[in-house]
Amino acid sequence: MKTRLTSVLYLGYTAMDRRFSNSMLPWLLREVRATGIRDKLSIVVEDGCLKAYNGNFEPVIIHRLVDILRASQVPGRPDELFYILLNEKEGLLQCFLFKTATVAEGIVNRFHSTSNGNLQR
Repeated sequence: MKTRLTSVLYLGYTAMDRRFSNSMLPWLLREVRATGIRDKLSIVVEDGCLKAYNGNFEPVIIHRLVDILRASQVPGRPDELFYILLNEKEGLLQCFLFKTATVAEGIVNRFHSTSNGNLQR
């Protein structure tokens, strides 16, 4: 099977409270955007992982799909994708944010089609 890389702009991540609720999402995403990070990456969902590669095709992010609790488009911003990762090693949740050149729905669908129904939208 041929893997399909999607070009994205990585906007950063932040640690978050384990008592996360949807009403906290706008504040959380504002915090991530304020980091000023704007890295061009290519992402792919394969082998049960989300992988992000830099311009030299070196992996910079590898997260197992089973550790991703939620993946979705940002409400009101169809070109942005976020996911919430359970970092068991550090015992906290982390929110990662990406921006795409097009609607992020295709990437979100790839998350959900390969996660065996474990993800929340």
